[in-house]
Amino acid sequence: MMTLKISGNDYNISFGMNDFANSDLLDRVQDMAVFFNDDTVKSFADLRKLFVVVRELIYLGFRRNNPVADVDEVGDLLDIYLKETPKDENGNALEERGLLALFIQLSNELASEGFLADFMETMASAMESKKNAKKPQDHKKPQKK
Repeated sequence: MMTLKISGNDYNISFGMNDFANSDLLDRVQDMAVFFNDDTVKSFADLRKLFVVVRELIYLGFRRNNPVADVDEVGDLLDIYLKETPKDENGNALEERGLLALFIQLSNELASEGFLADFMETMASAMESKKNAKKPQDHKKPQKK
């Protein structure tokens, strides 16, 4: 379970199967992950898409533990979260709280916890088994004439 500390409160984020069954959010997360894998934002439209995905992920992740009225309330909490970045005595950020860093944390949470982690592990295991399976050698036998 992932936790965001906002205004002294802990907001727990966890995901379940029903959170994604009726939406295309996982597809959009994958699209963003592929698009931003070089840690750069290409345009303001991409930044908007990233914000929408992050906000919706947090909204879904909050539902079990921290009910919020709607995604707009999540956006307001994110504004506070970003402003409250802890700093050291020199004013340097002690942790990364940018939008891309938050997206990466949420993606990692999706991949490592809950039903999706089990699915990813099963898929990886199946792919490894398929990769290591012996191929039939019939094609190497000389053909009879």
